[in-house]
Amino acid sequence: MMKENELFDFYLKGEQLPNYKSLSEIELKELYSREDANRDEPPPAEFPYTRGIHREMYRKRLWTRRQQSGFGTPEESNERLLYLLRQGMTGLNIDFDVATKLGIDPDHPLAQGDVGLQGTSLATLEDMDKLFQGIPLDKVSSTLIANAPYSAIILAMYVLIARKRNFAESSLLGTIMNCAISQLVGPTYESGTRFFPVEPAIKIACDVIEFTTRHMPRWNCININAYNIRETGVNAVQEAAFAFTLAEEYIKRLLSRGLSIDEFAGRMAFFTSAHIDFLEEIAKIRAMRRIWANLLKKKYKAKNPKSCFFRTAIQTSALPLTAQQPLNNLSRAAIQTLIAVLAGTQSIHTTSYDEAYSLPTEESHKLAIRTQQIIAFETNVCKTVDPLGGSYAIESLTDTLEEKILALMEQIESKGGFTSCFQSQWIEQHLNNARYDYANKMESGEQLSVGVNIFREEDEEIKVDIFRPSEDMQKRRIDYIRDFKEKRDQRKTEKSLRLLYTVTRESPNANCLPFIIQAVEDGATLGEISDTLREAYGFQVDF
Repeated sequence: MMKENELFDFYLKGEQLPNYKSLSEIELKELYSREDANRDEPPPAEFPYTRGIHREMYRKRLWTRRQQSGFGTPEESNERLLYLLRQGMTGLNIDFDVATKLGIDPDHPLAQGDVGLQGTSLATLEDMDKLFQGIPLDKVSSTLIANAPYSAIILAMYVLIARKRNFAESSLLGTIMNCAISQLVGPTYESGTRFFPVEPAIKIACDVIEFTTRHMPRWNCININAYNIRETGVNAVQEAAFAFTLAEEYIKRLLSRGLSIDEFAGRMAFFTSAHIDFLEEIAKIRAMRRIWANLLKKKYKAKNPKSCFFRTAIQTSALPLTAQQPLNNLSRAAIQTLIAVLAGTQSIHTTSYDEAYSLPTEESHKLAIRTQQIIAFETNVCKTVDPLGGSYAIESLTDTLEEKILALMEQIESKGGFTSCFQSQWIEQHLNNARYDYANKMESGEQLSVGVNIFREEDEEIKVDIFRPSEDMQKRRIDYIRDFKEKRDQRKTEKSLRLLYTVTRESPNANCLPFIIQAVEDGATLGEISDTLREAYGFQVDF
């Protein structure tokens, strides 16, 4: 600890930044000029959409305000969703607990202890019905945060409750995340291979895309989860390059099925991060719009301009948020939300300040929504389109990031594409290196974090209200699922599961989603359908 007189001398001498690099190691110039950005980009809504995919952007319609939510039972999550909608949230991001995301039921021994803690617990059609009580499915856009193959089961449940409520599938609007590789904790090899084989999972993700393309034209068929990739510690260049090469894996498989690029590309979407690096993150989104537009038009010969739109939801990054001095996270989240707005996104989730400790409370969730509303209605940054367009620094960084992202994409393609790099654990190596690099920079002070390695409070007393689930929640969920299985028509359920097994095993090219829908309707649980698919693919899980 500095003595008081040493501390004053330190401040009077003047503070200096440790380096002049972005988080992606791009050396920032002392001053940018027209020579650094010597061309004018086309206006918004014109190819390659660097300045935005819509001509009027937020002047015509604000972004969709979302907050990721889900905990405990479906009934408890429904209460929070309705509360957030009353606070001004305009779209739902519904997360599920780890058991649901791994395709196991609440009564499974491996699930016990984790049921309902990281998201809502969901296993049956009844659960989905309770989760969406009082929510108009044709008016509220819902993002279902589920990875393939379990995304197929979640979507089947959603389709069935829509049918029950007499909503046409063509009227449903929302998103199924549906990525088989990046959804859980980024593209880490163990998480992506431990509970289901990779290739069949991608195949089932494509089944979902094909089904929604045919029957749900307002529905986003996949969200490539660049956000979870970034949260592993990689930089902006890696985030974008990994996400785009992963998206290409789905494109190639769908084209091989006989779908045309314009049938599905307009409903492919992304989920990206807004980290704390203000200039770089804005430039990253601009570069990603340009890269995606050129990729779809030039490589995949898309004819429909909407197929070339880089449509992304942005969540403010949790990685810079700290357990130390947690109220500082309110400032960080506000800055990151402003980044997302200035970058021109379609949907924003502002991460709550208390998420270094727990799921958000009602109060912190509301504060996150208010952050978006203040930016939207008080700052006036939404009253002009692409307000930072033409900035020498922003345009130069956009060009530099595009160049670096394309170079990494070419490297991945030369190694056989993203899936090949994932299965060989080349991707894993890059994730691990990024983690170590980020940690080392924090330790050395090369990367500064207020309250952690600068302006620390050694005797800090932290007072944060921690969200806690109801004490009997897990018992109630386990009792419910056991009771559900006892009371259903067992023969009907088993018949549907046998049919799903037979089709999956003997007709590998058949779209399995209609058979999953039937199994759900006949009382099969998420865990039972997942086990049937595992068995059909000859995949053994060592529980």
